[in-house]
Amino acid sequence: MHDFLHELWHSLTHTDSGILKLIKDLFTHPKRVYFGYFSGKRKTYFSPVTFFLITATILLLIGNKIYDYEDYVRLADNPNGFNEMGRYVFDMTKFKTLILLPFQVLLIWIFYHKRFNLAKIIVFFLYFHGLIFVIQIIISPIYFLLILHKELLDSIVAVITFILLFWHLNLVFGMKNWKTYLLNFILLNVFHIINYLVIFYLLYGEALFEQTKTKNIFGFILELYKL
Repeated sequence: MHDFLHELWHSLTHTDSGILKLIKDLFTHPKRVYFGYFSGKRKTYFSPVTFFLITATILLLIGNKIYDYEDYVRLADNPNGFNEMGRYVFDMTKFKTLILLPFQVLLIWIFYHKRFNLAKIIVFFLYFHGLIFVIQIIISPIYFLLILHKELLDSIVAVITFILLFWHLNLVFGMKNWKTYLLNFILLNVFHIINYLVIFYLLYGEALFEQTKTKNIFGFILELYKL
């Protein structure tokens, strides 16, 4: 915790290469950030690994508080009991991004390794996921205001993530032709499927298909898109 707070303070007080400048640039000029770091301007931008870890840590802390508040509200509304499934899902899947990263990096590397090495692809996803964490942190007050509509808010965040990832994939890996746009859209859907496979596996393990009432991976995918 001491190291975390020290790194956080250091990142906030360095305006030229701090975390706040990185966040601003990722919102306004994301392509410049990615290619700037790829080209060797390491001191210009905040460390992607530290950015990922700091934003993830803050989001986990806020996530616990959101579920504490949800439990409080639902218990007040229903003194005889309330649904703890949301907290269980959060506790079981809060590290899923770390599990997803290798799959995402490997898939992009397979198709774009002639133009981008593995390190650059890892940097891309660390920065991107950090940006998504920042967005979730920024909108977290809305969760407290609309806590009874948390599932709807989660769905909105999922859609925003889907759209942003497609945009950023095309910014970095696209070649401004329909083939790469189509490839990135297909990869995006593969990420989407893997994401929910990981979530349901973490929740149900080998009983994944039984719990989702599907017979195989193809049935699971079909059910996933129905949802």
